Amino acid sequence: MNHIRGWWQQPDRYDWLARYLAKRRLLRISSAVMATIMAVLAVALALTTMSPAGPEGSARPVVWVIAAGFVGVAAAYARRWPTRRQSAVFSICGCAALAVVAVLQSDPHAGLLTCWAFVGLAAYVASAHSPRLLVLTVTIALGTAAACAVRMGVDGDVPLGVATLLMSIGGLLTVPFGGHILTRLLWNDAVSTDPLTGLTNRRGFRRSAHALITEAAQRGSGSFSVVMIDLDGFKRLNDTLGHAVGDRVLVDVAGRLRAACGSGMISARVGGEEFVVAQACPPREMEMVARRLCAAIAANPWHVTASLGVAGVAVQDLAAGTRTLIDRAIAAADMAMYEAKRAGGNQIRQSDAA
Repeated sequence: MNHIRGWWQQPDRYDWLARYLAKRRLLRISSAVMATIMAVLAVALALTTMSPAGPEGSARPVVWVIAAGFVGVAAAYARRWPTRRQSAVFSICGCAALAVVAVLQSDPHAGLLTCWAFVGLAAYVASAHSPRLLVLTVTIALGTAAACAVRMGVDGDVPLGVATLLMSIGGLLTVPFGGHILTRLLWNDAVSTDPLTGLTNRRGFRRSAHALITEAAQRGSGSFSVVMIDLDGFKRLNDTLGHAVGDRVLVDVAGRLRAACGSGMISARVGGEEFVVAQACPPREMEMVARRLCAAIAANPWHVTASLGVAGVAVQDLAAGTRTLIDRAIAAADMAMYEAKRAGGNQIRQSDAA
């Protein structure tokens, strides 16, 4: 129940999605795609008025007005990506409009066919807006599909009505919620990754370290160890060669950390020139890893070296909580790293304080 409540209270990720698309230069393309979809939908709705199975009499002008509304939405998307409020209004009005068009079809088969347009709308809402708006959209869609299926049953074709309703339910639940899960995974990945180096960031490191400690405790592994890494003289390099070169150094070091780290290890950038590597192993074993990392970093083309500190904590007793264990390990490794830096850098120190 807590998971459902937490999901229900999640905010939308509309602004994040817009930034995500803009950063990858996909926002303009996405606007064009949405404009095309809206225009095609407007044409499809208008064509229903010309079918014997479509709306009759006074219902036809209503569908024409709705089709014109979708043309307006298409024009809005063609100009620019809408704001969150505009997108929400488009989604709610579009949902209501599709429900009206489906109900106005003289043949309920045509009404159920119209309901498939809800799938695309719900998928968009699932990707960009809050769970509450998604539930509202899916509820209206399912209610409309059920109304059309009941009309089919009243006309005497109960089996086909039930069959088409079940297929509609499958599409209306699977596609939107699948899109919602995919968007959430992309969001989690984006907020847990350092954009410059591609390594895990501080937030992602803590999440991964929590999982690593929990898994190690379940296996009966004795220790969780970290290596804190700080590049020597990085500020001087930035001031001398410029930030562009500094960024290239950071990317190069990140690549060397990835190459030197084995499976079951976490590597992250947690500060300007600070990195951390973690593994469920004793500190003695982690010191050997640190030596490998120190040598790998020193081999970079700019001859930048690093100071490394190693520390570990026991994981058998999780009563203190994984957050406390992570903080203790990082604090001890940080102190050891500064000892290595005071000693001249390009070396390793191990702490027993944790």
